[in-house]
Amino acid sequence: MKVLFATHNKAKMKYYQSELESVGLDVCSLTDLDISYDVEETGNTAQENAILKAKEYYDIVKIPTIAVDDSLEIENIPDELQPGTHVRRVNGNERASDKEMLEYYTSLVKKYGDNGKLNACWKKCIAIAKDEKVEYYNFSSKKILTSNINEKLNEGYPLDSISIEPEYNKYNVDLTAEETLELTEKKNKELIEFIKNSFN
Repeated sequence: MKVLFATHNKAKMKYYQSELESVGLDVCSLTDLDISYDVEETGNTAQENAILKAKEYYDIVKIPTIAVDDSLEIENIPDELQPGTHVRRVNGNERASDKEMLEYYTSLVKKYGDNGKLNACWKKCIAIAKDEKVEYYNFSSKKILTSNINEKLNEGYPLDSISIEPEYNKYNVDLTAEETLELTEKKNKELIEFIKNSFN
């Protein structure tokens, strides 16, 4: 069965394709289907945006559609400063650069953190639209944000340079390929099961 995973991210596509082909799902991306249209993410939560994207792309392609969205919550900072689903919306800039994001988030850690650290949590949702119905699954990933910027940078993912993975007590940018794979498999196990069960 052909299924759309609503992303242009090649790495993400490769992972889901390999995980889901065993249950007969032919996963394709927006790029594969030559779709350049971007759904306007007007939701206030990851769940609202994931459902919105899944439904809207399903209406376009008329095949089962999977969409994922996430939001960031940081402990001890005022509600009005919570990034939520707008992680790149910094100082009035709709899409801040990697450098601007690092400057902004480290300033939050310095102001509201304890010993240069703040606890944070990525809240994520995956939604599947098919036969005019939508199923969804919420999951989360805890991080520690630090005011010390690692010299390494994952272009496009600047917070990896100030995010510490609690399980390894290492910056995300310093995780080995094996550690990253292990974490991905742990965190996505239930997620993959949710997708598989949805199509059984």
